[in-house]
Amino acid sequence: MSAVAELAGVSAITVSRVVRLPDMVAPQTRARVEAAMRELGYVPNQLAGALAGARSNSVGVLVPTIANSIFADTVQGLSDELEPLGYAVILAQSRYDAAREDRMLSALLSRRPEAIVMVGSPATPDGARLLRRAGIPVVETWELPPEPIDAVAGFDNFEAGIAVARHFAGQGRQSLAFIGGDDPRATRRWNGFNQTALQAGLKAPRRLTLDRNASGSVVALANLPGVDAVFAANDAHAIGFMSGLRSAGLLRIGPATEQPVAVIGLGDLEMGRLISPSLSTVRVHGDAIGRTAAKLMLTREGPRHIDLGFELVLRDSG
Repeated sequence: MSAVAELAGVSAITVSRVVRLPDMVAPQTRARVEAAMRELGYVPNQLAGALAGARSNSVGVLVPTIANSIFADTVQGLSDELEPLGYAVILAQSRYDAAREDRMLSALLSRRPEAIVMVGSPATPDGARLLRRAGIPVVETWELPPEPIDAVAGFDNFEAGIAVARHFAGQGRQSLAFIGGDDPRATRRWNGFNQTALQAGLKAPRRLTLDRNASGSVVALANLPGVDAVFAANDAHAIGFMSGLRSAGLLRIGPATEQPVAVIGLGDLEMGRLISPSLSTVRVHGDAIGRTAAKLMLTREGPRHIDLGFELVLRDSG
């Protein structure tokens, strides 16, 4: 707090007021103090009244969303490993918003957790700085950054895109498209997908970025005329797109039936296995990612960069 006060040119009590009672501080002064806090990676300690050696026995977990269950297996696997050891999992969501992610990281760190586990990597330099200066284990999951903050448990999103494009090319599909969000992991899937399609001599795939709340059905169909193969960034978007195909009469029911438009998702959600036709998908080992993240958090021994891979699971949709 003293360092923040010195950098901002204010007193320590002013810094304290910005943290506890921000409305009592003039906006310009508050902005100066908050800028100093960001630069120094300062996070208020909400456990400052406890003994210095006290442990929180908590782990902060930051996921993009809990609106669908794509990350549920990872959180479950993590919890299954940690809860028997007396740890509590504190869950926060970024909602794919970089500024919100920074706020949630700060909020988690203010509880002084034993570790931070997050889906993906920090979206901003400020977020990365907070984690690097936190002095606790940090595990990034669901991707494989070349320069992780600490440890990584995930899979190669770029390679997942390559696998799907190769499959479509092998089927003789000619007009490919990618639908989904524009977050870093989805973008790496798109990059692998697009590059491989072009290398196979196909025309350039189209990319349709959907709103966070879009199902991927009517919107995608209206913007992708003539498409004969779609890779969706996740199973939820794939299922939504298939509902649009069904409404348009472009979905054939029954096993071993070639679809006019092939669809492959990612995540292997239970709903995708139950619908008809069943959804082809990239299976991600979410439970193993969570359990591996817990082990990386608990020990410094062994590899810190673990690729758990993925599987291309082919069902009736393509």
